[in-house]
Amino acid sequence: MDMKVYEKTRYQNIYRHKKNKNYVVMMSNPIKTSISRIDNKKILKIEEALKIRDNIPIKQQKAIEAIHKDDFDSLWDKYIYDCKYIKKYGYNTISRKQKDYNKYLKGKIKKYVSKTNKEFWTKFIDDLETTLKQKNHIMKILKAFFNWCKNEKYILNNPMKGIEKYKVENQEMKFWVPEELTKFLKTLEMDIESDNISLRKKAYRIRTLTIVNFSTGDRVGETRALTFGMFDKEKLKLSIFHSINYDRKSNDFLSSTKTYNSQRTIDITDKVINAVEDYRLFLKNELGYEINDNTLLFFNHDTKKPLCDTTLRKDFHYYCKKADVTKIRMYDLRHTYAATMMAEGKEAYMFGKRMGHQSINTTINKYGHLSEKIKKEVAQSTDKYI
Repeated sequence: MDMKVYEKTRYQNIYRHKKNKNYVVMMSNPIKTSISRIDNKKILKIEEALKIRDNIPIKQQKAIEAIHKDDFDSLWDKYIYDCKYIKKYGYNTISRKQKDYNKYLKGKIKKYVSKTNKEFWTKFIDDLETTLKQKNHIMKILKAFFNWCKNEKYILNNPMKGIEKYKVENQEMKFWVPEELTKFLKTLEMDIESDNISLRKKAYRIRTLTIVNFSTGDRVGETRALTFGMFDKEKLKLSIFHSINYDRKSNDFLSSTKTYNSQRTIDITDKVINAVEDYRLFLKNELGYEINDNTLLFFNHDTKKPLCDTTLRKDFHYYCKKADVTKIRMYDLRHTYAATMMAEGKEAYMFGKRMGHQSINTTINKYGHLSEKIKKEVAQSTDKYI
């Protein structure tokens, strides 16, 4: 039971989801399992949870036992259900897990999960016909899956523990040095002063995205999901609760953040507020768009849908070329923020939480390899270059 997501109640073996407020009943008989739904409906009343805990019908016990066999594929389905509906991971995170499962794991694990060990998985991964980088990614997915199995009491120990990653030459992390960021923003400012309204629109859009993304260190999907109302001008706070929905089949524009811990409220500066306010006034006064607190910053007011990733990426790279700076991805603005903070001598724990990392280890593993030489080349602080 992940106590970061659930909280204890005053009733034994009954827990409550901190965010969704539904109850989960931990069972040990006839098997160790958890029950969070009955007839596919969440348990929202404590009375229902107590009834399940104290008087679960024999027929239902057998149904649960049939569902919760500890074969790999059955547990994986339950794990993905937990990721999607309980922990509410982002669409891309779940989609990548499921894609790799379907390609490399589904139907291939004949042993019960509790019967597998380190030797079994070392050989299994070693025999996969794929790249070393992909093998490392599968190992990462499996470690997360087995940690869930351990928390849910299906296994006692994670069989992936102690398995060494394959040595792969890391791709060089791209980010801007201070001069490039300053040059990029100055180029945008010049076009904002242009008489060409289409060019001004494009420049305002990319300037806002760059300043917000660089100053907060958030993921570009989170930036794309921001509304004007999430910026608190009085308290100088920004609330990040969503990511843009990459699921084309969904009618919802917004999805969950990458993980539950990625939902956060962070401090921002007047410069960030002013940049967003300038953009809002441009959209409202010069383009005539109706803007309110629920309006997405990056919204296509003609199609009534969020601006697509392709449009933003095309515009961003247009200005990379025009400013004659290193061509980076929009996502690399996040790396630029992290490198800047390290150059400033900020400890990983100070900016890791701001970026939505689950633990300091994530921040260190991701950015700890930056050399002292590189650190000295990057910005002194974010506001100095905006």
